Amino acid sequence: MAVSNVVTLTRDSPKVESILVPTDGSALSMAAALKAVEFAQRLQASIVAFNSIPVYQYPVYVGGIPFEYPSEADYETQCRAVAERYLGLVADAAAKQGVPVETRIEFNGNTAQAIVELAQREHCGMIFMGSHGRGGLSRAFLGSVALKTLTQAHVPVMVDHPTDEEIARAEELMRQNAIEP
Repeated sequence: MAVSNVVTLTRDSPKVESILVPTDGSALSMAAALKAVEFAQRLQASIVAFNSIPVYQYPVYVGGIPFEYPSEADYETQCRAVAERYLGLVADAAAKQGVPVETRIEFNGNTAQAIVELAQREHCGMIFMGSHGRGGLSRAFLGSVALKTLTQAHVPVMVDHPTDEEIARAEELMRQNAIEP
């Protein structure tokens, strides 16, 4: 396993102007994004809230078993609408705290790579993301977007492990805004 450098931010560190906040539509990710907004406010930085959506997978049909499956256009329209509502919550939280925010949505097949590339394109000085904190064998089998981002990024990556209470608050916020956590 590759090891990432540990970066400590001090008063003498270069100012972080913009923070990339990748999200996946989960309550855990929302909890981390809300913390990222608070962190950005302290640093007087802007944020780029990002949602990576898996590319459309064409259905595999089993003979004789009909089922409904959205077209690629419908899939992209539906996913984009959900991502816009979700990122809208992050943008609202940022606006309430006076943090400038932009949102980005991308369809891609490699989330970690998309995060790293967007951070470079947007000139973000840091990435702030949530993680389930899985380790050991589950990480070996499931992979970890956070771990891959840590090892590929060229900027500091802050990985947050929200508490159950923070996740519950994020779930409630999502429900209040008709977004299924």
